[in-house]
Amino acid sequence: MKGKLIRKSLKTDLLTVGKLRLADFEKPERQRAESTDSVSAGKMTVNDAIELHRRRVAGDASLKPRTRQYHDQRIAALLKSWPGLEKKEIRSVTKTDCLNWAAKLGGKMSATAFNHTIGILRLLVEIGIEMGARYDNPARFIKRASERPKPLTLPEPEQFERFVSELENGKGRDSQNCADLVCFLAYGGFRKSEAANITWGDCDFEKKEIIVRGDPETGTKNWSIRRVPMIPDMLEFLQRLRNERPGKLPSNPVMRVRECQKAMNRAAKVIGMERITHHDLRHLFLQHFASNPVLIFPR
Repeated sequence: MKGKLIRKSLKTDLLTVGKLRLADFEKPERQRAESTDSVSAGKMTVNDAIELHRRRVAGDASLKPRTRQYHDQRIAALLKSWPGLEKKEIRSVTKTDCLNWAAKLGGKMSATAFNHTIGILRLLVEIGIEMGARYDNPARFIKRASERPKPLTLPEPEQFERFVSELENGKGRDSQNCADLVCFLAYGGFRKSEAANITWGDCDFEKKEIIVRGDPETGTKNWSIRRVPMIPDMLEFLQRLRNERPGKLPSNPVMRVRECQKAMNRAAKVIGMERITHHDLRHLFLQHFASNPVLIFPR
């Protein structure tokens, strides 16, 4: 492509299939070559910067897949909120354009999402500066929104009992599984992604501890491994599940659902409790167990 030899297997022995796959392979390579020509001529578009940014993110081994996905989400939010930006030349983006866009977007998303979207815009313009398409960054004039953490209201043990009971009686296919996940998170202090990867083989009933293994996709933070002691509630809870599932294997996950936020929202509303998230259950564990290790959650 443009005098550069590119070797790539088409993974077929059929000529007709090979021709089709070759055409699919050539298209993005030609677009990339044309984009490079435009950049060298000082005509870099926002889309050119986006493609370069995506290649850099994809090649950064230090980033988790979820981080890469979030970059794509913020890019999508940026392009949706700014029609025509993708085809706009980097050098033609003005301070007024940026401020007008920010004024329209400000009340339509959370402060955190707004600030991250601003960050993506600034980064894309910085790529243009790096490539010589312009000399300044007009997005720097956009003021970040103030991020105020919401006050966290956690349920007391009696209220938590009613919350779990309402989840169990939700009449949905996974009502009981949702209630089990809530208990598992509250009794173990796990992150949602960690809970999804814990198997029965990770539960050591003799030592009364649970092994939380790292996973580059969805496991522990920083991909570490740690051992979590089973508090009395957790031990009783897991023994109940073990009795209910006699045919389980050590490789089977303990939890049967990965998340249940909609069910949690409904249950909280029914019993008149403040809405909580999966991560709030981690705080619930710290508040009730760390401060009083002998506390037994009611059933």
